[in-house]
Amino acid sequence: MIDDLWGKIEKAIDFLPPMPPAATELAAILSNDDVDLGTISRIISRDPSMATNVLKIANSAAYGLASKITGIDQAIGMLGTNELASLCMCYGAARGLTPPPRTVTVDLDRFWRHSVATGVIARKVWGKLETGRGEQLYIAGLIHDVGCLVLDRLSHKVYAAILDLTRKENISVLEAERRILGASHDVAGGLLLEKWCLPEIFIECARCHHAPSAASEPYRVAVALVSLANMLARLTLHGFDNDISGLIISETDAFRLLEKTYPQLAGFDIVKFVWDLEQADREIDEMERLHRSLT
Repeated sequence: MIDDLWGKIEKAIDFLPPMPPAATELAAILSNDDVDLGTISRIISRDPSMATNVLKIANSAAYGLASKITGIDQAIGMLGTNELASLCMCYGAARGLTPPPRTVTVDLDRFWRHSVATGVIARKVWGKLETGRGEQLYIAGLIHDVGCLVLDRLSHKVYAAILDLTRKENISVLEAERRILGASHDVAGGLLLEKWCLPEIFIECARCHHAPSAASEPYRVAVALVSLANMLARLTLHGFDNDISGLIISETDAFRLLEKTYPQLAGFDIVKFVWDLEQADREIDEMERLHRSLT
């Protein structure tokens, strides 16, 4: 029965369109410290749809300026190389997961709101612990729950029942998925990102964000950060899955794992940090607006 179910999930994944090659290339270079304008410009320019959307966003950001932005190089200058690469990854993920017209789905606005919030929070937590760029963590947070959309595409009626069960019995969505389907969105998400040939960090964050200790050692800290951000998104009312079960951040696998790497977390004021995150709504709103512009 379970083998048959996973066969259906793999078929559903095969049916989804691939991640645009340009987005895959951008994902691969996000970890490079010396990403240059020319490389990003050439990658984006090879995808006419992506290039058009990038120009649309840049001109929106430049509203009121005397002249229009007509080139990708100009757009990168306006938006920044790393931010633009991240946005194009958002575009690639959304394009691959957008359902056919008139398809009944979960609340996609709420889903992407949670996803954007998780990405923004992951980047903010990283900023508290390390210096340097957090674009990979933003993307990892953005796509950590893509498996939910895979399971919903498999059977919206069944997945709606799963979300209803999380609310009625105050259990996690993971438990509800396993109880009803015998499968879970973390494994399904990992399979999808493997199919899309994305870098291992994104696959690990999707597959292990509910169990960071199970992640392979090179990516364990990144997975723990995304896991923590996912929980903080819920606590700041940016949840998606009706999961309102109790949560003590300092007792989670993610926090304990991070505490071993960053001893300063022992005195971390979680209440204040969550309160400060509530003030981050403007940044989440802005990233969500840009995400919508790309889709």
